[in-house]
Amino acid sequence: MRNRFTITISDVHGARHYSFSQLAKRFFGWLLVVMFFAWVIGAATVWWFSNKVDRVQEQHKFAVQAYSDRLAKTQQDYEQMLSEKVELEASLQEKSQQLDTLDSTLQNIEEAMLTKQELQGIDDVPLAERLQHLQMSSLERSLMLNAVPNGPAVKNFKGLTSLYGFRKHPVTGVRKKHNGIDYRSKRGDEVITTADGIVSFSAYNKQSGFGNLITVTHANGFKTRYGHLSKRSVKVGDFVYKGDKIGEVGNTGRSSGAHLHYEVLFLSHRLDPKPFHEWTQANYNAIFKEVKLVPWGSLVQVVNLQAKRVERQLLPQDVAFKANSPSSKVSFTTTD
Repeated sequence: MRNRFTITISDVHGARHYSFSQLAKRFFGWLLVVMFFAWVIGAATVWWFSNKVDRVQEQHKFAVQAYSDRLAKTQQDYEQMLSEKVELEASLQEKSQQLDTLDSTLQNIEEAMLTKQELQGIDDVPLAERLQHLQMSSLERSLMLNAVPNGPAVKNFKGLTSLYGFRKHPVTGVRKKHNGIDYRSKRGDEVITTADGIVSFSAYNKQSGFGNLITVTHANGFKTRYGHLSKRSVKVGDFVYKGDKIGEVGNTGRSSGAHLHYEVLFLSHRLDPKPFHEWTQANYNAIFKEVKLVPWGSLVQVVNLQAKRVERQLLPQDVAFKANSPSSKVSFTTTD
């Protein structure tokens, strides 16, 4: 009986006795141990998987939050891009309108400044080259109008009293050629030079009858003379710029009243000063047809070369080279 054991189970119906051998006892003992370890391992596994699930849930929550944030940022960027797109389209439309206005204005300026020959095919030239051409033409005109006499010889122009040509002299009564024009002025009005130059004469000239007389020698063979002055503000050798005061209107010499006598000479040939007096940017090309004794074509070429030299000094080397390249589509000639 030492290798057996008995299990008694009692209920309302009585007691039942189950007898097992010692081997069975050991079997059940090991089974309980195995079940215990299985329970422990299962519990540990459940605990590990529970923690794993918690970590996965946290990672999932973090991923969802990151995705939501990224989606919100993407939506914000998209809305900003749409807003910038609308602004860009509006800006492009405005720039397009400005470009159309600029092109229209540019055409008007070109029609006013360029000759018919230069206007031919100008629409096929890029806008940048057209602007550069106008800049060059403007520079040429500026150089020309600073070097060649133009505009009124008195600061406050009030009109002309006598023109170039034959007339009866107001003092002597003799009919003779009047080699200049007379400005209606009062004593003391400012007399200004009509172009850059050097004062070559400034004195009282009794022989000419002009009294106080100033002669300014300009570039390219031009001279201007200012007579009957009450006061001379410059002396021989002074360099004067267009618009500088050189004296004041007076009544010296053979004169019947205060006025300015003004002459324009080219290589000692007296020219009618009226076209030079009326010469401005607005009617720039008119003088080339009105005044025949001046070789305007050669003079324009000289001014063109001067303008290119100035442009090369002002612009970067590569831009200046391109502007003065012989392959340029636009001619820089102002007149024949």
